[in-house]
Amino acid sequence: MLAVALSACSPGLDWRTVEIDGMRTVLPCKPDRASRALMLAAVPVTMSMAGCEAQGALFAISRVAVPVGADPATLEDGWRAAALLQMQASQSQAQTPQQKPQSPPMRLLLASGRRPDGSPVQASLAWVVDKGAVFHLAVYAKALDPALTEPLLRDLQWP
Repeated sequence: MLAVALSACSPGLDWRTVEIDGMRTVLPCKPDRASRALMLAAVPVTMSMAGCEAQGALFAISRVAVPVGADPATLEDGWRAAALLQMQASQSQAQTPQQKPQSPPMRLLLASGRRPDGSPVQASLAWVVDKGAVFHLAVYAKALDPALTEPLLRDLQWP
């Protein structure tokens, strides 16, 4: 009984600092980590990822190293196109996020589409190119709420 009572009092979003290959931010739950080889804009890359689910939303951060001779902007554009295609985005809107001084430029996109099961999904998708890598921060939810998206972007740090 005590465990049930205590779990009812625990916060739904337990924000904690997470680092992925030189970028730090917060996620609202303990992330699972993985890496995998894939093609991004016809370039073979290895993607490092950390992500978790909380309050019905999926939170993820990812990084790919830019291979020698590859264009970071091309990788970022390919990643954006793949993300929108995967969620069958029907609409998207570029945003200009508030950033800390000396931070690398961030491109933020809000999109609406469908999950693989056909249910509606909204996404906050951000990309940052820094120090030979492309980073991606994402939140997918039935309905986006600033309480879900703002901490992830606001607490972004570059050690």
